[in-house]
Amino acid sequence: MGRPARVSREEVLHAARQAFGERGYDGTTLADIAARVGVSPAALLRHAPGKEALFAAALTSGPDAEPFPLDFLAEADPAEDPRRVLRRFAQVFVPFLEEKMGQSIALWMRSRAPVSARTIRLPFDPRAADSPPRRALALLEDYFRRAARAGRLRVADHRAAAMGFLGAFHAYVFLHQVLKVQPSLPLARYVDAVLDVWTRGAIRPRRRSRPKRKA
Repeated sequence: MGRPARVSREEVLHAARQAFGERGYDGTTLADIAARVGVSPAALLRHAPGKEALFAAALTSGPDAEPFPLDFLAEADPAEDPRRVLRRFAQVFVPFLEEKMGQSIALWMRSRAPVSARTIRLPFDPRAADSPPRRALALLEDYFRRAARAGRLRVADHRAAAMGFLGAFHAYVFLHQVLKVQPSLPLARYVDAVLDVWTRGAIRPRRRSRPKRKA
């Protein structure tokens, strides 16, 4: 009887998912993954016969059995300062989205189909009612509705507003993860700018010119 594995299969797949999402297939080694769970590279072979099999198992298996990072919105106090709630939203949503987008890019890059025939594969079923994008939109829309009732937000269309706020951070991740814009903009500065626009509004009515006094 062999010695029992020191880590579970799900722990290994989670570490592999993170590593491949951050570095892609070619930039990730078994040693990189093993270091994340504190075992030797050889120990990973208990869970997959090699790097190719581990990549397939990690990025085509179901999502981690972890709490959805935006679930806190369901319990957020609608009377609290919305800037604090929305700042926390951004701080947890952006790393989550970066991880998922990194996995999608890794899957796309590893596809054996010709470049012209490749399509982006998502690490979740976009048609599922509980897919991450749908859950995020529903949670944010519900928070906007409750905060509006509490008099802390002035939003006429809660769903459209939630989609717009989500879109601002999807754009941030896309520009940094896919387009690799330089120089990169720190998330804290971007959040400050977004919240400033939401707090004060960027568009102002045109100033009326004062009538000239008659001599």
